[in-house]
Amino acid sequence: MGQLLSTAEVPHEKDEAELKDETHFTLNEIKRLKQEFQKQANPDFTISKEQFKSTLTKHVHCWSVGAQYIFLERLFDAFDTDRNKSIDFREFIQGLSVFMKGSAEEKMELSFRLYDIDHSGSIEPKELINIMGKMYSEFYHEDQTQKIKQAVEQIFADLDINGDGSLSLHEYKLMALKEPMLIDFLEQFLIVTPE
Repeated sequence: MGQLLSTAEVPHEKDEAELKDETHFTLNEIKRLKQEFQKQANPDFTISKEQFKSTLTKHVHCWSVGAQYIFLERLFDAFDTDRNKSIDFREFIQGLSVFMKGSAEEKMELSFRLYDIDHSGSIEPKELINIMGKMYSEFYHEDQTQKIKQAVEQIFADLDINGDGSLSLHEYKLMALKEPMLIDFLEQFLIVTPE
């Protein structure tokens, strides 16, 4: 994928056409999303984590405000592919494209990035426990830590093929086939597509 946009410029029609070719969005959808992005964007045409959450709140449905906060925090990190703590328009459109209209394979890779908290390219038990613990705490008042640890231990016993104590993307994809709930997790939050 080419990089016509710098983080300091508003995308032009040429950039929008390139994004259309790189994503699942139409040119009109990209233009509408650009207007929405522009309302929140900083002068360098990037958005912070807080601006991101504000922008996506209407596209994401959660059973609680706490769950929505947790999910949007992780989604921001997954969209921020250059790890500079802000999202430019290209990252925003590419991430939203996968989140809203991506193939099963693309969504699997996005959900992998949601769980890969330290961006190491693999998921460790503590990362899965962390995310699952935060999400379950929104449902249950009693402590679910032990149940979550047992579930994660079982997942790793079943799917950590090379025994290195972490799940690679390949192993994660196998887990997703066995436990589709981990991928369906993304679908639970989506309520709106661009008009």
